[in-house]
Amino acid sequence: MSSLTQSSRHSGASLRVLGFTRGEVLRILLLELAILTLIAQPPGWLMGYGLAWVMKTNLAGELMRVRLVVEHSTYVVATSVVVLAAIASAAVIRQRIDNLDVVAVLKTRD
Repeated sequence: MSSLTQSSRHSGASLRVLGFTRGEVLRILLLELAILTLIAQPPGWLMGYGLAWVMKTNLAGELMRVRLVVEHSTYVVATSVVVLAAIASAAVIRQRIDNLDVVAVLKTRD
């Protein structure tokens, strides 16, 4: 989250200098967050399933067999957690855009 908020700080300041209003800057940054969150969901589901499969394979031995059962509700819960985290990030971004000092941001060196 820190890289996203740092990026939003610099992007927000640059956009404000170019003449965008706070609302327009916020809309752009929140749209970027929403798109990234939506694009990341399917790979996250696949990585989660892969991790579960690796754990199942490592648990299975000669004496014990473990089945891999992933319910649809698991994906719903995982997606809900990610969406809630994105909403929390959006709240932080909004607060930082509202308190943005354009001159101070542009004076800082990278």
